[in-house]
Amino acid sequence: MPMMSKEMQSCIDECLRCYQMCFGMAMTHCLEQGGDHVKPSHFRAMIACANMCREAADMMLMKAPQAREVCLLCAQVCEDCARECDPIPDMKECAEECRRCAEECRKMSARKMAA
Repeated sequence: MPMMSKEMQSCIDECLRCYQMCFGMAMTHCLEQGGDHVKPSHFRAMIACANMCREAADMMLMKAPQAREVCLLCAQVCEDCARECDPIPDMKECAEECRRCAEECRKMSARKMAA
């Protein structure tokens, strides 16, 4: 596997953790809990976040020229998801993970990507 910078690897790892958290929670915990957990805006935010995180990791792994822009968008989607999770008491861990990922993605979007 080609060498990644420590910073890029850290962002990829965080994106994959956030993907796992959001997709896993949406498909198990949220569906099983019902109520606010499956409110359309909340559920869509979680799936959008999971998909965006996976895409950001993919773009960084392939060193795509658009990876920086995708990371910036990923940070925004993660923040949206965190805001949707905040009001639901048992979704705090998900919100925290989304914010960690958003922070890593913002840092990555500000860096020059190696070709």
